[in-house]
Amino acid sequence: MCEALTWSVALGIASAGMGAVSSIASYQTQSQAASASEQAYQQQRDLNQQAANRGYQQQQLKFKGEFDQATQKAEELLTKRLQAQGNIMASGRTGQSVGALLTDAQRTEGRDLGTIGLNLAYAQQDYGFGMENIFQQQQVGNVSAASQRTSQPSVGGLVLGLGQAGLEGASTFSKFKADKAFNTPIFKGTK
Repeated sequence: MCEALTWSVALGIASAGMGAVSSIASYQTQSQAASASEQAYQQQRDLNQQAANRGYQQQQLKFKGEFDQATQKAEELLTKRLQAQGNIMASGRTGQSVGALLTDAQRTEGRDLGTIGLNLAYAQQDYGFGMENIFQQQQVGNVSAASQRTSQPSVGGLVLGLGQAGLEGASTFSKFKADKAFNTPIFKGTK
């Protein structure tokens, strides 16, 4: 048994259908936007990591250069001291003045090595601060990228949208049901 299809029923069904299609399309669009956003976030994190790695390498090379320079300077000081002590011994001097001159060469080398060590300690401190700064910049970049992410839409939101579409269809049907013009049959079924 099939009853006649009235305009009020047709409008109710059309309203519900259009609302449902709109809810589904909105859900799909939000889902695609969230996926693209997540992909962009991951790419930005990768770029941040690459930039941090380059920064770390630069800091390491800078510190290695300072260390190599200090090592070379220490070797030069040792050579200077040994030459000075050799010259003192070769001069043929004797007595306590020779010991004082030898000690003076060692004292001079020790003072200069202390300066090199202090400079190297400052370079090491600068290295540590530089590495920490790079890490902090990477973290700030990652937080900034995360704040730009779009979350996935909830399935509950889709269900609510579909429910709302059904209610709108029912509301449209009941609005036009009382009007005789909308209750004339469009299509009459067969019995």
